[in-house]
Amino acid sequence: MPPTSDPFADVTVRLAETGDLDPVAALLRDCVRDMQARGLDQWDDVYPDRATLAGDIETQTLYLAARAGAPPLGALTLNRRQEPEYAEVAWQIHVEPIAVVHRLMVSPGAQRTGLGRFLMRFAEREALRLGCRAIRLDTLDANTRALALYRALGYRRAGGVRFRKGAFTCFERRVSEPDEEA
Repeated sequence: MPPTSDPFADVTVRLAETGDLDPVAALLRDCVRDMQARGLDQWDDVYPDRATLAGDIETQTLYLAARAGAPPLGALTLNRRQEPEYAEVAWQIHVEPIAVVHRLMVSPGAQRTGLGRFLMRFAEREALRLGCRAIRLDTLDANTRALALYRALGYRRAGGVRFRKGAFTCFERRVSEPDEEA
């Protein structure tokens, strides 16, 4: 088989099912350990936890990225739930409904390969498919990798909020059909 220029050509993104809870919880633990090893205190045993993931699976909002027969390389939750703190943000995109990305996870072994970008592009297409015209999200101010990713993908800083772990930057981006992008 000839090599492909797309490193994710064999990666499928799908909705998580009940049987995926253990592998996703393991992915979460690996991500938390990696973040903490880098001095990043965004996630811990309180949030997100196994119950959070189980709720995402139950509401069919947790998406997994994996190669056939392999554990998940990454995951994200995509829904319409905006945190109450978002009401204080000076959002500039006001189209309904709004999709919100939560809990973007990339396995430590797959970080810095473009998988985060791949998952976010999936989230944009999926949001559009679900009838949403914009995406909102947030990340801890100290999470420089996530901040750089969202900026590189064209997300606009909309303001900030405070959660239990401190200051978070909020981002937004309009999503559109590929031929609508200029």
